Amino acid sequence: PAFRAMLPFALALLMFMGVIVGGQTLMTSTVEEKSSRVVEVLLAAVSPFELMAGKLIGQLGIGLLTTGIYLGLGVLALFSFSMLGLLDPMLIVYLLVFFLITYLVFGALMMAIGAAVNQMAEAQSLMGPIMLLMMLPYMLSPMIGRAPNSTFSIAVSFIPPINTFAMMSRLASDTPPPAWQVWLTVLVGFAAACGAIWFAGKVFRIGLLMHGKAPNFATLIRWARAA
Repeated sequence: PAFRAMLPFALALLMFMGVIVGGQTLMTSTVEEKSSRVVEVLLAAVSPFELMAGKLIGQLGIGLLTTGIYLGLGVLALFSFSMLGLLDPMLIVYLLVFFLITYLVFGALMMAIGAAVNQMAEAQSLMGPIMLLMMLPYMLSPMIGRAPNSTFSIAVSFIPPINTFAMMSRLASDTPPPAWQVWLTVLVGFAAACGAIWFAGKVFRIGLLMHGKAPNFATLIRWARAA
């Protein structure tokens, strides 16, 4: 019972740490390349979208590898305590799928912020809403795990970008959701990832070579609509 109670929180923590570390790395490297004018050299060889996609996919590979290592250590610990039978192998598959979706959404948004600002200090005001969107489902994961089939838990399973955390917590609970809800969450999540990548690509096209006053979210939306 104690293991089942902790599992939703543990899986949400694993997703949260992997996404936040990868997203922060993407944003920091983008800001540094922009402020040092290295990005101007890179854009002579590739398009803004190709640069963004390359950085996103490259860091995704590192994130998946790191998550895989932590998963392996967790499975090894369960095996050593003769508790491996308590873990459904499909949870690992779902965790990797939802990590991929969540990383694409938040990684793209953080890269958009990195492309829009000139210094890391300017990114803090834009990062506030992004961090809130990540922290909220992470903090709610124990509650969702305890009541996985409540109206609230079901509803947030289909609201991006927090739906992946919610569904992961429901899957790790004692009463996992039906398969159609899981796959609907996957579809909604991939649609949100495509939207985030589209938005980031538009911001990249304008923001990378723009210097001056740091924009707000309203400005970023105008850039996306104009690009």
